[in-house]
Amino acid sequence: MELYIDSAEIEKIKHLTEWLPIDGITVNPSIISKNKTPLFELLKQLLPLSKKFLHVQVLSNKKEDIMLEAQTLHNISEKIVVKIPATKEGLSAIKEIDTEKITITATAVFSVTQALISAKAGAKYIAPYVSRINRIEQSGTLLVKEIKETVCNIYKYPVKIIAASVKSSYEVKELLNIGVDAVTLSPEIMYESCTHFLTDQAVAMFTADWEKTFKELKLDSELKL
Repeated sequence: MELYIDSAEIEKIKHLTEWLPIDGITVNPSIISKNKTPLFELLKQLLPLSKKFLHVQVLSNKKEDIMLEAQTLHNISEKIVVKIPATKEGLSAIKEIDTEKITITATAVFSVTQALISAKAGAKYIAPYVSRINRIEQSGTLLVKEIKETVCNIYKYPVKIIAASVKSSYEVKELLNIGVDAVTLSPEIMYESCTHFLTDQAVAMFTADWEKTFKELKLDSELKL
């Protein structure tokens, strides 16, 4: 399972990569806009923090422009996976791009058919928006499960599902239980999902018990008299 940080906040990313086995980073135009740093300058900061891949989204809505932007991003680094929305123009561009050279994530996916067509067009990652689907009284995790069953198991396309728009620890748990290939989380949901207050309580108890008996919090500490 691949684990990505969905953010462009450099300090938060650095903090998380210090203690978590993060595979990479994902960004989109909204995330980049909030960062208020020119894109190419920001990518220079994010690439060294991305162990495996940095997923970066195109801006254009026309096939030819999407293809040009995809090539531009790929030329910056082979670690960059180009995110292209699964629109009519986006799918048309994915179909024409040399996906053996440029790795593509089909993003903003909201149906099994979109996912299947994206995989058939050449995308290597499929990014369904879990929480946004939940907001329209459907199940985002169920869609991920259906994509996995249909696209990967039945039709056997060599794609990975990277669950995006994940807004709670509960959604993370559900996605892990169905065997999602990858998940991208905001720093806040990442921290919330990877820590537990009972773990902190247990460690505090161990420390308190030790300090009742020993002089110092050290393995070679002497006993208290």
